[in-house]
Amino acid sequence: MSGTSDAGLFLKKYECVDDIAAQSPMTFVERVTTPTLILQGQDDDRCPMGQAEQWFTALRERRVPVRLVRYPGGSHLFIVNGRPSHRRDYNERIIAWLEQWIPGAGAPGSQS
Repeated sequence: MSGTSDAGLFLKKYECVDDIAAQSPMTFVERVTTPTLILQGQDDDRCPMGQAEQWFTALRERRVPVRLVRYPGGSHLFIVNGRPSHRRDYNERIIAWLEQWIPGAGAPGSQS
């Protein structure tokens, strides 16, 4: 993070003063079993695309169900101020993902 994110050095110095590796999802990736949907702005400087690709690859190598979706031109806040088509797609993908992986999520009136 500190070497690739626009705010990484600041966060490392002032907010992640403890063991930064212990705060990294990559440190514990072998424990992950939850199906994971990664929705990533292609031009996100806060959480660069390479970080999403690394996470995606690590999960895929461990056979965790994972999908990575890139939004061209999308910044860190693309879900708030990005293209309307991207915001709509983002929401539709979340709904579809939850319906796929949560038993009963897609049935009208069902409770999980």
